[in-house]
Amino acid sequence: MIGEQNPPLVICGVIGDHQSMIVNKCLTGPFKNRYDLATAPVLYGVSLSAVVSQVTKYQTGLATVIANQLGTVQFTLPALAPLGFPTTMVAIFYQLEPVGGQLMTRRPTYTAALSAGAARVPLADLNWQNSSPAVMQAKRFLSTGAFPVADQTVAAYTQPDSPVWTTAVADSES
Repeated sequence: MIGEQNPPLVICGVIGDHQSMIVNKCLTGPFKNRYDLATAPVLYGVSLSAVVSQVTKYQTGLATVIANQLGTVQFTLPALAPLGFPTTMVAIFYQLEPVGGQLMTRRPTYTAALSAGAARVPLADLNWQNSSPAVMQAKRFLSTGAFPVADQTVAAYTQPDSPVWTTAVADSES
């Protein structure tokens, strides 16, 4: 029998082009106060495509269709251990195309506060100081068209004390 996944297995939705990407303003978990992708754990009995579409709609406000599966990457972040989070995660990435909805730039107050909303951020403004490893992997793909699937160790990682988007100079939320 397969039980809880260790390391966690998650699905990430990538929406963007060679200039910008849709990211969430993460409020919880290991990527708190950073930009992150629409991400959800793999759920038993639910198709991967349904999970990625549902989480993307919930976290960004956008209805999407899958353009293609980009690949799977294992991230190891030793610095997460003192924060009480798993130090390894496996992420399956899907490239998504928006087909409706409206970008939710602020989280409605009546919903669970997993994020402060979503934003379209120029790729040039996404970096290791303000983004999750998944965002940086997606940025690499959108910038180069390549999606390396080699395991990645992120040795230097810190959780910002305050949200990176409150200090962002150019956070074009449209």
